[in-house]
Amino acid sequence: MTPVREAYGPSERHVGDWWVPDRPDERLPTVVLVHGGFWRAEWDLSLEDDVAADLAGRGFLVWNVDYRPSSEPWPATLTDVAAAHDHLRTRARVDLTRTAVVGHSAGGHLALWLASRTRLPDGAPGAAPRVPHPALAVAQAPV
Repeated sequence: MTPVREAYGPSERHVGDWWVPDRPDERLPTVVLVHGGFWRAEWDLSLEDDVAADLAGRGFLVWNVDYRPSSEPWPATLTDVAAAHDHLRTRARVDLTRTAVVGHSAGGHLALWLASRTRLPDGAPGAAPRVPHPALAVAQAPV
């Protein structure tokens, strides 16, 4: 299975890979993967490629996303993953009622933050999501 890279914003790190299962055209449960790597520039979405391939092989549509590292000014990392999550609405095959966010390490922190966006105060970075609240959030060894 070969992922399809797609931009969700203007930065070179504003990209994600769509892992599409070999299933008929139907709306699919979707998993957003957020990689770890201590928010550092040397780590990217490729850390989650094996997980993405496994999930897609099990019938999930997977959006494995990258984001700017902590060397960028606050709140870049937060607004990046918010924009990546909101990008789900651009895909017809995404079933927005059946989404999950999964992250490892720093990505676990970001996955939990994504799942709490509906509780952010007006004007906070990432507030007012454009997609429904995820049905599930999983943090693997969050920091």
